[in-house]
This record gives sequence, C-alpha cells and structure tokens, in this order.
Amino acid sequence: MKRKIITITVFLGSLVVITTARIIETNLWNTNLHLRPIKEIIIVDGNKRPIKVRTNAGFVWEVLEEKNIKVSKYDIVSPPARTPLTARIKEIRITRVKEETIQKIRIIEPKIILKVKAGNIYKEEIIQAGKIGKIQETYKRKYINGKLSEEVKLSSKEIQKMNPKVINVISPVLKYLNLKSAEYEVVKPITVTATAYEPWTGGDGNNITALGWKAIKGIIAVDPRYIPLKSTFYIPNYGFAIAGDTGGLIKGWKVDLCYPTVREVANFGRRKIKIYLLKRTS
Repeated sequence: MKRKIITITVFLGSLVVITTARIIETNLWNTNLHLRPIKEIIIVDGNKRPIKVRTNAGFVWEVLEEKNIKVSKYDIVSPPARTPLTARIKEIRITRVKEETIQKIRIIEPKIILKVKAGNIYKEEIIQAGKIGKIQETYKRKYINGKLSEEVKLSSKEIQKMNPKVINVISPVLKYLNLKSAEYEVVKPITVTATAYEPWTGGDGNNITALGWKAIKGIIAVDPRYIPLKSTFYIPNYGFAIAGDTGGLIKGWKVDLCYPTVREVANFGRRKIKIYLLKRTS
C-alpha cells in the first residue's frame, strides 16, 4: 500500500515555508520556530565593535545563545534576556561588568624628629634609624567594559610598624629663638632654588641679618612673602636652619644659605634642593 505525501506551502508575510504533512505531523511543536519572521538586530557587546545579525529568535536570550555570546551574573543585558524579541527591538546591548578584590601595600615613610640643643659648634648624630611602616589594604574594584569605574576600601591592617628617624642636634642658632633645647618634627618638604653666601657679604654688610642676628651657618635668607621669618628647617647636608635674613635677590621660592667660608660658598653654587619645614613639638 502506497503512502501519499502531501506538500503544503505556507505563506507568512514575506516568509515562505514549503514542508510536508509528515514533517508537520512529526515536528508539530518545532515548526513554530521556523515560522517566525527574520529580524535584523545590532548587538553591542561591551567595548567590542557592534555587529549586525539576522535571526528568527523569539527572545533576547535566544539571540545570545544563537551567537554563542556568554554573559556572567554581573553583566547587564539590555533589554533583559527574557524580553520577547518584538519588531521594536533593534539593538541588544551587553554591558560587561567585572568585580575583583585586590590587596595593596601602602608604605608609611618614617617621621624625622630632631632633638635640638643650643651649643657653640654644630653637630648632629642619628640616634635611631628610621623604619618604614607597611599597611595592607583590601579593595573591591568594579570594571565597566574593561575600565575601572569604582574602587572601595574594605579593610586596612598594619603589618609593619613605622619607627621615626631621630637625630640629635647641637646648633649655635637655636639661641636666636631664645631656646636652650627643643624637639621638632618634619612637616613637609619644599623644593627651592638655593644659593649660598658667607657672613662678610650677608645682612647689612656688618654680618648682621635682617632680624639683627649675627650671620652664621644655620641662618638662611628667604623671601618673607613665601617663607615666614623665624621658620625652622632641616636641610640635608646642611643641618638645622632658621629663616633669619632677607636679600634683594631672594625672590619667590629661593633661599640663600650662610656658610663660614668663601670656598664652601663657591662649592655650593646654585642648585635645586628640598628643605624640610619643621614643627616644634616640645
């Protein structure tokens, strides 16, 4: 007995489907997928170049599955994955979101403490070497399409204690502040252009500074508009110093260091240096 095969042509808009009764009978539920109209969709995936696709998918998630596009639980799909793919939807945008936890080690530079006593001859001695401190910090980072968008500190823990650097100083200039002894702490560095002078050309020509002090090593000339007179400093390779003089050529962030000999002045010349502003603590 011969079986008849009936050919059926289905018209659905611009879509033509030619099938058979047997296929319709055995694939009754699957046929529904093939009868959907073809749509053109633009997919924008993170910071990748947009692509245009043709699909007859019924939902947003089906388009992604067709194109083998995987998304994580953090990624944002717009419109949402379960949205029916209607004619109004022209674009599917995926915002790639990544979260991670990282650790950083923050270095704490040692404080510099000067214990200064008045004396006739300048002398300094390091009595405690400084030791950096270490802080372990944990952060949560969030990236949007590969770019860091947010960083939040979660915790902080000291893993190495900072020890200050302590210097004993005997200085002939401390007496100008009417002090026999004092303790200072470095507040901040200041970058300046430095020159040098010797006492016979300092102050008013009689070794006397603008404050009426005798010009000796440890007295520096400044521009009072930038550095107040009587400010105290620690200058590496020079020592404890007080802003106790001015000069016609000392303008802006410039300082002039007093040295006892012409040879030392010549050797110093003109250079950029860092001077460290001090704060009296006792």
